[in-house]
Amino acid sequence: MLSQLQYHARSLALAGRTAEISPDAVAAIDRFAAARGFPLPASVREWYSLTAGQETLRAFSNEDRVYAAHELGRMEEYWPGDESDQEREWDLVAERQLLPFMIENQGVCFWAVMLDGSDDPPVMISFDDLEPTDEWTMLTASFSDLVYTRIWDHQAMCGERTLRAPVTSFDPAAWAGLGTRLEERPTDSNGQRHRFAGSADDQRVLLEKDAWGQTGQCYLWAASDDLLVDLVTTVRAASGLATQLSTYWGAEALDRIGHRLEA
Repeated sequence: MLSQLQYHARSLALAGRTAEISPDAVAAIDRFAAARGFPLPASVREWYSLTAGQETLRAFSNEDRVYAAHELGRMEEYWPGDESDQEREWDLVAERQLLPFMIENQGVCFWAVMLDGSDDPPVMISFDDLEPTDEWTMLTASFSDLVYTRIWDHQAMCGERTLRAPVTSFDPAAWAGLGTRLEERPTDSNGQRHRFAGSADDQRVLLEKDAWGQTGQCYLWAASDDLLVDLVTTVRAASGLATQLSTYWGAEALDRIGHRLEA
């Protein structure tokens, strides 16, 4: 069944979910097309047709608020800040060609698909409220990249075998050598996250820039202790990163393998 998916087979396999179709979600997607006069982009339609679609995006997050299929394209409310002091509705689909689908758990940011006519459109992010004056910037080149990297990142950052190390200079030149030892994975369009992995995604390196300045974090995750030792050795040799591992984040994994890294 996974092989029949055009855009999200890799993501579902990574998450350990099955490609079961939800009749209710498909009906909601059909209602969107009828109401708007055009269908959802193919990649969005494929993901939201799945029983596991909404649940998976929520599960591999920090308890973010993920829209259900029937909520896609809904009117959004905002406070205009004028004398009326009443909420107003506005239509991002019609007015901005944006389709919101996820809100950070405390409302810090919002994610939306850009309705540019493509089958697998870019995902935009806004750090303002959902208001007509919002500024949106591109986060990922496609919706399928967004789904894949959300699952990939969550596992890499929160896994049982995750180690973390500081990045003192967030400069791509510092990790250029990783591309010769590991495979590159999708990079965020805003340059905040860079990813490298073994061919089976059983070894992962996530480089995340801090919100301010040119420092960042390096997350290293592997599916086994042996693979984790190999990954740390590879990253150090290829880039000089991960020479100083946190003794707080991933302390249990470091206790198990630390002596092997010092040998």
